[in-house]
Amino acid sequence: MSKEEKLREFIEACKHVGLKITPQRVAVYEVLLSRDDHPTVEDVYNEIKKKYPFVSLATVYRTVETLEEMGLIKKVAYWGGSVRYDANISDHHHLICTQCGAIKDVEFCIDWTPPARMEGYRVHNYSLHIYGVCSKCQAKEN
Repeated sequence: MSKEEKLREFIEACKHVGLKITPQRVAVYEVLLSRDDHPTVEDVYNEIKKKYPFVSLATVYRTVETLEEMGLIKKVAYWGGSVRYDANISDHHHLICTQCGAIKDVEFCIDWTPPARMEGYRVHNYSLHIYGVCSKCQAKEN
């Protein structure tokens, strides 16, 4: 789906739940759609305040939470620092650098379907995180 189609889907989803379509909300979603580095809320805020200098960090946090609740973005949490977000909501996995925290999407087929319940949990979906050292950090080691 193209960026324009995703923006139209976002606008329709907002209308469906009675959420106002503000320039700031659209800007937050556009930033997340345009980035594949899985930004933090602070990263999104820093990019948006260039265009909307009076937007607050709290507004960006609320917008990101709303987008996640609507299923338009996914939280990519990991053991490292801040929570990161991904506008790619298709099933995919992540490579995570243990030194700098860079996150990269990877897609490959795992011939496994999680059971509906595991260890007392009701399973919704799954994602595999693969940890290693990215090429930039490897170059710094030499």
